[in-house]
Amino acid sequence: MRRSTLELEVFAGQEKSELSMIEVARAILESRGRDHEMYFSDLVNEIQNYLGKSNSEIREFLPLFYTELNVDGSFIPLGDNKWGLRSWYAIDEVDEEIIALEETDEDEVPKKRKKKRVNAFMDGDEDAIDYNADDPEDEDVYEADPALSYDEENPDDEKNEVEAYDAEINEISPDDLDEEVELSEEDEDEEEPDEDEE
Repeated sequence: MRRSTLELEVFAGQEKSELSMIEVARAILESRGRDHEMYFSDLVNEIQNYLGKSNSEIREFLPLFYTELNVDGSFIPLGDNKWGLRSWYAIDEVDEEIIALEETDEDEVPKKRKKKRVNAFMDGDEDAIDYNADDPEDEDVYEADPALSYDEENPDDEKNEVEAYDAEINEISPDDLDEEVELSEEDEDEEEPDEDEE
């Protein structure tokens, strides 16, 4: 176990055993300054050296520390598993960095991977039939049928619809329009409940 050569003034007079890893991480980053963000592994090593904890003790608390680092609003991930303090960056600056990352991601075309399927009910028997392997609903790639697609830029589609509508209207003969349609009224007795039934 290595002893720390790092001394943090904020914790002067306090027992190191009473300090949390997240408090020490914040103090370490504050002492280093803005342009000295740290990789997660380096930060953990600094914390371990400062607190004088063994590898097994650090490994035990590592999941909790990583969760706290993500949840605590004073830390910010900077990509490539580097961490800094949120107070180092103005809100606009953080937004610009995020937008820049999104733009570079859009430029890259992701490679399509074939999913490897695992069936938990098959015990390695190569002769067994995997009925899930040919399920068409599981396919990620769908070929668009050009006959089913509607192209907004194609005026012929709209023209064909109007012509079909006009043809249906012309099928109605003018004689049918002059006929009177009789509407039957329902008896009032059916609509209103009898007072005797209540």
